[in-house]
Amino acid sequence: MNAISLKRAELSDAQRIHEMKYRAFWPLYEKYRDDATSPVMEKIEKVLRQLQSGNTDYFLIEAEGEAVGAIRIVRDGMIDGMEACRISPLFVLPEYQGRGFGYAAIQKAFAMYPQAQLWRLATIKEEKGNCHLYEKCGFVRTGERQENERMTLVFYERKAPGIG
Repeated sequence: MNAISLKRAELSDAQRIHEMKYRAFWPLYEKYRDDATSPVMEKIEKVLRQLQSGNTDYFLIEAEGEAVGAIRIVRDGMIDGMEACRISPLFVLPEYQGRGFGYAAIQKAFAMYPQAQLWRLATIKEEKGNCHLYEKCGFVRTGERQENERMTLVFYERKAPGIG
């Protein structure tokens, strides 16, 4: 696995993030046609709002001297008595997938947010590689929701070590 770094994104990175997100999620959109939930359908204004949000940190995932993807961490406050963070979205550009960059980004996020006792995220159930990645990182399935005839969203949580 190659080493990565997480570089905090600035407002000036909004267009870049928007374009990268489109490239990363386009193959999934073509497969599932999930108009209501696909990041492909989002406007750049959403990225700008996320970058300006007080409870959000967006990071470019950098490896090999290149931005290979991005991860957004949302600090959700207290949920069930635990300080909670959510990953939404995490993506790696198609040409860099399968190299461990997503796993490394999640591990770095865990280290950067030691106060988080609960981590949450959602992914596409039919994408076995995504589910495997999150389960490898210690996430456990908590539920699912059918989005359309092709696709089901599955929800995951991970409690910090030592938390019941």
